[in-house]
Amino acid sequence: MILIVGAGLAGLSTAHHLRGVPYKILEREREVGGLCRSYVKDGFTFDYTGHLLHFRQTAIKALVETLLPTQLKRHARKSYIYSHDTYTEYPFQVNTHGLPPEVVRECLLGFIATLSNPSTNQQTDNRSFKQWILDSLGEGIAKHFMVPFNEKLWQVPLDELTSDWVSWLVPKPDVKDVVNGALGIKDKAFGYNPSFLYPATGGIKVLPEAFLPSIEKPSYDSELVEIETGRRRAIFRSSQGERTEEYERLVSTIPLPDLVRRCVDLPGSMRELASSLRWVSVSNVNLAVGREHISDKHWLYFPEHRYPFYRAGFPMNFSPAMGPPGCSSLYVEISHQPTEREPDALLIERARKGLEQAGVLRRADELVMADVKDLHYAYVLFDRHRGRAVKELLAELERRGISSVGRYGLWEHTSMEDAIAQGQQVAARLRMKVAA
Repeated sequence: MILIVGAGLAGLSTAHHLRGVPYKILEREREVGGLCRSYVKDGFTFDYTGHLLHFRQTAIKALVETLLPTQLKRHARKSYIYSHDTYTEYPFQVNTHGLPPEVVRECLLGFIATLSNPSTNQQTDNRSFKQWILDSLGEGIAKHFMVPFNEKLWQVPLDELTSDWVSWLVPKPDVKDVVNGALGIKDKAFGYNPSFLYPATGGIKVLPEAFLPSIEKPSYDSELVEIETGRRRAIFRSSQGERTEEYERLVSTIPLPDLVRRCVDLPGSMRELASSLRWVSVSNVNLAVGREHISDKHWLYFPEHRYPFYRAGFPMNFSPAMGPPGCSSLYVEISHQPTEREPDALLIERARKGLEQAGVLRRADELVMADVKDLHYAYVLFDRHRGRAVKELLAELERRGISSVGRYGLWEHTSMEDAIAQGQQVAARLRMKVAA
């Protein structure tokens, strides 16, 4: 018997791809999806912050289109940065036109200076994230966007972070593209997400729910309490009490530090490694306004520290079905250390003031709904300790019959598509073990 802990995308995909191998899937919540969920309040649908589909893998794209054959709608990205009281298109490094001339000059000259720096061509090195920014994009782009934005997001000095995760998210542009962007010449789209897919109705939760017809019914309200890896048994707690499940292999999609804490017979050295892992939490402030079309954008970035949030998004621009006519909905994301969280009322007040200052909201706007969801595990910190710690932890868990997968199970920065692919891959490995 294979136990799957967690019914997020990685766990659901694992179950979907096991194909006849006996398993049970247990989920702490009373619904599937993990952070890939949506909820409805006062007629407005919100996701647990922004979840948009971008595909790089043909097989996963085909699977999702099979699961949701008619529900997904394609959108051309409308994403902007708001800084210097000006909107510029995303990504910043190839769209500086419209900023104050002295800012454009700093960005352009700073980038040109990187072209004669030999370290910019190194593919693998030990540079910090901040040094990578300076070497790859230059001092101007670092000063006016990359450093302040990422300091707000990660909540730590960027010298503490490594640069081994940024290549697919922040590609280095060509000099022609940077010059064109300074002049306002647009001849191609940039970034990994120039377009995206989103459900026409229901929010992003329709994606995890689409797996349900093809898998065994999950056991909800089942929180993992502890695992005895030597005896291969796990204890779960629910509103009905505790129960024990025995297993041959266990697939965990819960955050890696939580998994290690629950493995009661792991050596102390493993616990020390897990305790060194760091992450940042996010307060997801969801708002609804009694005014139509407060923005025509999909999402916005706010690098300047005068705004408390680093990003805002507009769900009703993903799908009008996310709220009733005559209104607008939006969310803002405010990072915080996991041990520090502000009261909801203060977060809502700070969000509103910041949105008014940025001109997104008007003082006369009526907030018809306001709510906060705190994402305790939001983004993994890629610091100097992460690589070795994760490698040793995953190897030790595998040796004990546990596969840790998913965004937080592998302790990495990955997408919904990646979570589905990881479930597919671990299921294939488990089928091979059973067949052997």
